[in-house]
Amino acid sequence: MNCEWCLRGEVNLCQDIVRTATWTPYGGFSSSIAVDAGFAYQLPDSMPSEAAAVHMCAGITVFMPLRSYSSTPSLRIGIIGVGGLGHLAIQYAKAFGYEVTAISSSPSKKEEAIALGADQFIVAADEDALRKVEYYFDLLLCTAHGGVDWESMLEILKKKGKLILVGFPEMTLSPIDLVAHQLSICGSFLGTQAGMREMLSFAQTHGIRPMIELMPMSQINTAIERLKENKARYRIVLVNDLSSPNK
Repeated sequence: MNCEWCLRGEVNLCQDIVRTATWTPYGGFSSSIAVDAGFAYQLPDSMPSEAAAVHMCAGITVFMPLRSYSSTPSLRIGIIGVGGLGHLAIQYAKAFGYEVTAISSSPSKKEEAIALGADQFIVAADEDALRKVEYYFDLLLCTAHGGVDWESMLEILKKKGKLILVGFPEMTLSPIDLVAHQLSICGSFLGTQAGMREMLSFAQTHGIRPMIELMPMSQINTAIERLKENKARYRIVLVNDLSSPNK
């Protein structure tokens, strides 16, 4: 599918987007798209489309691994990273009835994490705080994209605990704790069609809302730069202001 901007002759704008980003749009900037009916989902009546857009990407990413443990709601779960994925993971985990701890490299995010539902907050570089929760967590969900001290994280997992990755951070670690405490590291990638429908309903029922910045499509380069500079709080949703031929 061709980009609508290219079809209207606005090739330079499209090229700017591709150069600034790290991916190919594949029609993602079109004004409309045809999809298989099996992958079209009816939104809850009162869920705004900009919130649904975030739930159907970041939301499903964190919902599925958390959902798989919902039969044991007393679990102690640590959410590594309070960002685009993490701020939703905190809300989902709390709604499932878990004891939720936010672990972040940014001390300034403490009040926000607690407001989102975290029971406690730990600064990732605070060795004393981490020492108090050694062998404490049943599960760690890593939403961070980098800068994680993996050996410290393994030390706060219980025996046979699990570390789940939903992003693509680089990993370097010693296998000592991994082997001695019979820990597991695994990944989780998006979800199923049924899971998507369940997630949308669950989010609506429990009032789980993404924190969104709305920006016009014409400012997409600015939006991408905000992402690169880690200034987005926490998802930027673009509103199409270029649909008119006169713009």
